[in-house]
Amino acid sequence: MLIRLIRHIATLVALVALSLGAACTPAYTPQPNGVSFSTGETVAHTTTQQFLSIASEYAWTIEINYLSPEGAEGWCSLSKTSGEGNENVIMSFGKNPLKESRSLSLSVKFPRESIDLIFTQLAEGEKPEPDITTTPKWLELPAFTPDNEERVYFSKHMLPSSGNKERSFSVLYDTEIYHPYWVAYPLCRGNIRGNGQRVDEWGIMDPNIPNDKQLYMSSSYYGSYDRGHMLPSASRLGSDADNRQTFYPTNMSPQLAGLNQKKWASIEGQVRNWGESCDTLYVVTGAVFRTVGGNESVNTTSCRSDSGKQVSIPNYYYKALLQRRGTGASSSYQTLAIWVPHKAATGNVTKSDLITIDRLEELTGIDFFHNLDDTTEQRVESYYDLTYWSGIN
Repeated sequence: MLIRLIRHIATLVALVALSLGAACTPAYTPQPNGVSFSTGETVAHTTTQQFLSIASEYAWTIEINYLSPEGAEGWCSLSKTSGEGNENVIMSFGKNPLKESRSLSLSVKFPRESIDLIFTQLAEGEKPEPDITTTPKWLELPAFTPDNEERVYFSKHMLPSSGNKERSFSVLYDTEIYHPYWVAYPLCRGNIRGNGQRVDEWGIMDPNIPNDKQLYMSSSYYGSYDRGHMLPSASRLGSDADNRQTFYPTNMSPQLAGLNQKKWASIEGQVRNWGESCDTLYVVTGAVFRTVGGNESVNTTSCRSDSGKQVSIPNYYYKALLQRRGTGASSSYQTLAIWVPHKAATGNVTKSDLITIDRLEELTGIDFFHNLDDTTEQRVESYYDLTYWSGIN
């Protein structure tokens, strides 16, 4: 009898709650637990650190189990092994001194489930396979042959502010000339008006590429060249961690101060304005050393803090832009390219700086926005409509 009474009271309480407006409020659904690596489940032997990003509303613990080689233990440390809620745990493991790869498993335990991940650090001479299988449809990515030369690396980075679930930017980097060919990224309001600020952390390395194949850039280049961001710092202010990634040397170019701090800065600001006025702006910032069929001479400089490495200096810079408005089947697209010789210049973007994507492809030999359907790509790359690109003089 008592049990029936308790059940009856519970039913009445539920009905009263419903009548008082509970039905007007969506039922609360706990967010799923998630765990991801900031750099990847497989890293180079020179990579020494990465984040383990935990997304959860609950308490959690982490256990390490060393897998191989036999007897190799204790080589990875965690900044913490327990916590609650969302957290970026630092994994520190140093360079791999062994002649073979080493692996461990991480078991992240939540109240009702556990998530197990395998992490591998390669040996010297082993190279991570380019992970492009999960990114072929990113609209900002140009077409390229993935990592078919020992010197060219494809590096992609996820946004720490999203728990490393959303992309930040991708780079095609040449380790012989110590310069990116292009940096590709999506841009929207949340990237620009977030909770982060410019961190000015110079001298850090891209964790996806061996340190000795990058520049140590605690100081700038020799000559009148700035450490010019290809992806601007001001375009990644979702969090301090998002901003920190823009200081990787794989995102830097020796750009004349008279361009970087003047006209190029104005171009970057205009691109951010466009990024805030549409659903998503897909951007490729590129450096050109020689145009297709051209014979331009290419000069070099070096970095004051790493003077033994010669860096090629671009002769031109460009921005390839794809604007998306609407979502799903109602999406519409517009394109534009900005082409700038590498010389000191002031002022804002003008019509004389503009070309079509088709013309940019002729100059660079690169196929942009190839992940659009063919009909849309052919149509939007052949022209630009300034109705959709405000602020052009």
